[in-house]
Amino acid sequence: MSDDEHPDREPAGTRLAHEIRRLRTKAGLSQPQLARKIGYTRQYVSHAERADHNLPSAEIVRAIDHALGAGGALTTLRDQGKNEQEKLRRRSLPVPEQGYVEGPGGVAAKQRPFPGGMSTATSGPGVVRYAQALVERLHRTYQAARYDEVVDALPGVLETVDSIVADSSGSRRHQALSLQCQAAVVAAKVATKIGDGIAAYEAAERARTAAQAADDVFGQASAAYQLTCALLRLDAADEAEHHAMEVAEGIRADDPHGCTWRGALLLIGAVVAARRGDIGETHQRLEQAGRLATRLGRDGNIGFSAFGPTNVRIHRVSAAVTTGDPHRVLTEAEHVDVTSLPPGLHGRQGRFHLDNAWAQAQLGEDPLAVIHLLETERVAPQLLRTHQPGRTLVRELMAREQHRKTPGLRSLAQRIGVLT
Repeated sequence: MSDDEHPDREPAGTRLAHEIRRLRTKAGLSQPQLARKIGYTRQYVSHAERADHNLPSAEIVRAIDHALGAGGALTTLRDQGKNEQEKLRRRSLPVPEQGYVEGPGGVAAKQRPFPGGMSTATSGPGVVRYAQALVERLHRTYQAARYDEVVDALPGVLETVDSIVADSSGSRRHQALSLQCQAAVVAAKVATKIGDGIAAYEAAERARTAAQAADDVFGQASAAYQLTCALLRLDAADEAEHHAMEVAEGIRADDPHGCTWRGALLLIGAVVAARRGDIGETHQRLEQAGRLATRLGRDGNIGFSAFGPTNVRIHRVSAAVTTGDPHRVLTEAEHVDVTSLPPGLHGRQGRFHLDNAWAQAQLGEDPLAVIHLLETERVAPQLLRTHQPGRTLVRELMAREQHRKTPGLRSLAQRIGVLT
């Protein structure tokens, strides 16, 4: 009988975390002692033992497996976890049927044009502005966490933009190449969201190539951000961090676009630093991003980055989640007003509530955790379907469910497919 026929069985990622903790305890090692034994910081070991966290990298699991004499059992569990995430990713997207084709990264997409899509030549008057409107709508739809709609529309928009690039020359071609960059950025975002690091990397590279050909500095920064996210998905955190910081240091402009993209790259750099347990570097980058947000003076959405003072505060919360500090999460969250974000950023709001849900659950405040999970579902219904740590959190809460205290939990678990 396959794992798919055991819906109540713990995910392999959860079993991996529990097994690491069990074997470490059996060996009589503390987290710092195991960390020294494998050449990593304590935070890496802590993350590996947290079932609600993303899967630890293959490298650290191999190191722990060897150090604890697991004989490959831990690496096998991680491989199973990766496979389960891939199956979940595919279940959460539209199922291919008659009239569907394979889109970017294997994503199923309807074989029909985006509403208002082109069926005529791509060299008519106003066609670049038309394509720009299509790409901007894709970005807004993604930020609204309506991922299925983006997946559905993306292939048609990519085809339209590619056709315009092929039919253009001179300054018009530069405009079209910038659009090609931004369309590829959306493709990279979607692939990252569903956990496909390979497709995310390929799309981010397409974006970078188009931005370089267009001599679009800020397009290159946008592509760099997505390439960083893709590298994280591919367990290449060192390369991701180096790339993000290198591009950030190269942005010298002090105008709103310069502040925005340097700040956005600093924020992703802070997340990576938190993942490797460097609290000092994390805070330093958050402070630098905060100063740039203050200079910007508002909660903006330049280049669909959502960068501004509120987003910096949200990243402080996320960094505390990454370092496993629930008290810090709640302290930082007190300073966040998600209603200050620009309209339509439902995905960002949802992630903030997921972070709060994690912190409350760690502190045993399950009713408050469920409230935040329900708020996540309210503002971004599709988010929990693609967010594996959020789904794992729901499973853990179900395992200790108290019907009277968490009355909305069971129905939520059923709606997102955790409980069938």
